[in-house]
Amino acid sequence: MRTFISIELPPEIKQGIARVQEQLRSAGANAGWTRSEGIHLTLKFLGEVEESKTREIMQTLAGATQGIGKLNLEVAGAGAFPTGKNPRVLWLGVTGDVEKLGLLQGAVEDAMVTLGFEREERKFSPHLTLARIKFPKPRDNWQQMIENIRDVKLGGFEANRVSLMKSELKREGAVYTEVGRVELKKQESGDRSQKSGEGQQE
Repeated sequence: MRTFISIELPPEIKQGIARVQEQLRSAGANAGWTRSEGIHLTLKFLGEVEESKTREIMQTLAGATQGIGKLNLEVAGAGAFPTGKNPRVLWLGVTGDVEKLGLLQGAVEDAMVTLGFEREERKFSPHLTLARIKFPKPRDNWQQMIENIRDVKLGGFEANRVSLMKSELKREGAVYTEVGRVELKKQESGDRSQKSGEGQQE
């Protein structure tokens, strides 16, 4: 199964993302849009994984995240990769406890490397992908679209768990299911909480 590790977003944030996407669509953006209900804050992409390896991944993930605690994050700001003048990916930014988020992502990365997964060489840059540009229009059009949402704020949320997700490609698009989760808790007398198991199919 195709898997990745992420922080899931609350429904109200996803609704805000959908509104931003609609704003860009109405401006005539020709892009491949990420379904708002399927947008995640990805910490580590694992790729194809045997289902039998799930338990080991969850156990290792629990150890890596132990003691980090909850994060207060906010979805705010927007931009494009590689640049606004040459947009190929439109994204929303993540602010708040980003230093702590970086420590969490680094711990997850290191832990997954011990299981044989390749290390991501690119520096972690927390963001949420809105769309991938297929056929860029004249620069001025794209610069204006990006400028219109550059200071957008969709609100904050508490990240209290890390999820192991699987994705299945179906006719209507990718369907994401939570395979297991690890609660983010401050270390208290060696206690940690982990919930692992099959998520409900959509």
